[in-house]
Amino acid sequence: MHNDYQTFNSKILKIGKEGSDSKTYTLSLPYKGFKFAPGQYVMISLPGFGEAPISISSDVSETKNFELTVRRSGVLTTELHKKKKSDIIGIRGPYGNAFPMDLGKGKEILIVAGGCGIEPVRPLILDAVRNPKKYKKVSIFYGARDEDAMVYAKEYAKWKKVCDFNLTLDNPKSKKFRKGVVTTLFDVKKIPTDSIAYICGPPIMYKFVIEKMIKQGFDPKNIFMSLERHMDCGQGVCQHCAVGPYYVCKDGPVFSYEQLKNFKTWLKPI
Repeated sequence: MHNDYQTFNSKILKIGKEGSDSKTYTLSLPYKGFKFAPGQYVMISLPGFGEAPISISSDVSETKNFELTVRRSGVLTTELHKKKKSDIIGIRGPYGNAFPMDLGKGKEILIVAGGCGIEPVRPLILDAVRNPKKYKKVSIFYGARDEDAMVYAKEYAKWKKVCDFNLTLDNPKSKKFRKGVVTTLFDVKKIPTDSIAYICGPPIMYKFVIEKMIKQGFDPKNIFMSLERHMDCGQGVCQHCAVGPYYVCKDGPVFSYEQLKNFKTWLKPI
């Protein structure tokens, strides 16, 4: 019988630096047949330091390894940042549901990300880059604090070959970057309101991004969001991540705005 709580060992194959406080870990598959869909996450663990949910950020077509991009923000992630190549970490999952990637096939899609919210949507971007004819058009709105906070900066040139990539920084150090929050991009870029939208970022970003999109005429059924909440079990048992009738760990982390528009607790800071 399959045990949903079983933890498997995964070896660190490669570590790449992302901005000033994040790293991308390329990991061996924790078990045979491991696969995921964009938006799903795993629980990572280190003995003596507990567990934490981390979104999978790699290409879904990769079958030999997978990637996690982790920002140093607490006890466990600080300890993880001390790990080196060939070290072992615990992995269980993947858990949760995914972005409905096929819903956007043949259509225009919009990806909106704020800060480390770029990580859960990166599999969508990599899928678009690998399949340039799959979507009618792919627009990306990405907002970060400053140059030091930008994640996957080395990939932007490759993304731009297929996607309309738009970056804005809250406090840029250089004039070559657009200044402003990510919502300002809606005022300078015209996005068809029948586009399929995939969003990930802090709760405050959702509030203003969705207000802007609804005002412009986007269908709530076509707006999909990945929520971040305190998740301990991944099975809807501990109930720490409840939003209305849903558990983010089990029923999410991806929801349509149609599902959540009557429950405002998910807009509050974590």
